[in-house]
Amino acid sequence: MRQLKQIQAQMIVSARIHDNFAASRLLSFCALSNSGDLNYALHVFHNTQRPNTFMWNTLIRAQASSSNPSQALFFYVNMRRLSVVPGKHTFPFLLKACSNSHSLESCTQVHTHVFKFGLELDLHVLNGLIRSYSVSGAIVDARELFDEVHDINLSIWTTMISGYAQNFCSNEALQLFDQMITDGTEPNEVTLASVLSACARSGCLDLGERIHVFMKNKGIEMGVILGTAMVHMYAKNGAILKAKQVFNDMNEKNVATCNAMICGLAAHGHAEEAVYLFRELEREQILPNDITFVGVLSACCHAGLIELGRDIFYSMRKYGIEPKIEHYGCMVDILGRGGKLLEAEELIKEMACKADVVVLGALLGACKKEGNIEIAERVVRKILGLDPNNHGVYVVLSNIYAEAGRWEDVLRLRKVMKITKLKKEPAWSLADADI
Repeated sequence: MRQLKQIQAQMIVSARIHDNFAASRLLSFCALSNSGDLNYALHVFHNTQRPNTFMWNTLIRAQASSSNPSQALFFYVNMRRLSVVPGKHTFPFLLKACSNSHSLESCTQVHTHVFKFGLELDLHVLNGLIRSYSVSGAIVDARELFDEVHDINLSIWTTMISGYAQNFCSNEALQLFDQMITDGTEPNEVTLASVLSACARSGCLDLGERIHVFMKNKGIEMGVILGTAMVHMYAKNGAILKAKQVFNDMNEKNVATCNAMICGLAAHGHAEEAVYLFRELEREQILPNDITFVGVLSACCHAGLIELGRDIFYSMRKYGIEPKIEHYGCMVDILGRGGKLLEAEELIKEMACKADVVVLGALLGACKKEGNIEIAERVVRKILGLDPNNHGVYVVLSNIYAEAGRWEDVLRLRKVMKITKLKKEPAWSLADADI
C-alpha cells in the first residue's frame, strides 16, 4: 500500500488522477488485492469526481466478499440514488452479497431490479439468483428459476445441485445430478469439487458416493483438489474408512488434504491415527497451518492426551503460527478434562484475544465434573459479562451447588432465573428420513 500511495501522489501531481481509467486501476488494486485496503479504496472512490460503472462494480464486488457483505447492498442503493445505471456485471456481485449475508429479502429485491433492467435472461445473473435463493433457504424459488432457463450451462447445473445438497434435499440432488449426465453435460473437476463440498456441509453422503462412482466409471483422476474434497466429504459424513482409503490412494497431497483427514479422524475418535498423521507431516515436509493444529488438539482432547496436547500447543509458534481462540479453546478443554483447572484458568488469562463463551464454557463444564465451585463462580461471572441472558450457566452452577449440598445457593439461583425470566431455548436435531 505504501508504494501504491506513492503512485497515487504522482497521479495527483500529474493530474492523471482525473483520468477514470487510471483511477479505476488504482481503485481495483486497493479494493480487491490481498495487499489492498478496502477503506482506502472507499477514500479513493469518494474523492473521484465522476466515478464510472466499473468503479461502482469494483467496490460492490469487494464489499460482497468482505466481513460485512450487506454494505454492498447499501452501496448499490446509493448508486441508484445518483441515477447510475447498473450493468450485467453489477448484479452477479450484488447477488453474491445477498448469498454471503443469507438475506432472502435482499435477494427478492435485487431480483426485481434484474427484471427492471432487462437482465433476467443473462446466464451469469440467473446463476447468481439461483445461488442466492438456495443459500437463503428458498430452494423452491431457486428450482423455479432453474426450470425457466432455456440453455442451462455447467455452472447453473452445479449451483442447483449444490443448492439441493446444502438444503438437505439429497434425493433431489441425486436426481438432478443424474439428469445432468443424461442430458449430456459432463461435470468438470470444479463442478465435482463444489458439489462434494456441499455434500460435506449438509451430510449428503448418498450424492457424494454417487459422484465417487461416477469418477471411477469415467476414469477421472483423483487429483489434489478432488481428492481433498472427497476425503472431506467422507470424513464429515462419518464414513471414516472410505475417507482413509481415498486419502491413502492419493498420489499427491497438500496440507488441506491432511487437515481434512486429521480433523475427520479426531472427530470420530481415532485420536492416535490423527496424531500419527500430524507427525507424518514433518517427515513429508508439509508445513501445518492453524487448521491442522485445531484438528490434532481436538484429537488430544478426545483421547485425554494432556502432555502431548500441551507440547503440540506450545510448538505452534515454532511454525510461525500464533494461537487463535479455537486453539485456546481446545487447550482449555484438554486441561479441564485432565482436572488441571487452575492451569486452564491461567491460560485463559494469558490469551492475547478475549475469551469467548465457548472457551469459558469448556472450563465451566470441567468445573462441574471436578466439583470446583470457586473457579466455577469466577467463570460464570465472566460468561454473564459477555452474555447476560445466558440461562445455561445458571443451570450448570445450580447443579454444581446441588452436588455439593449447597441448597440455599440452588434456591438463590432459581429465584434469579425466575425474576429475570430466563428460559431454556429449545434444541433441535436433524434426522435423515431415508435411514
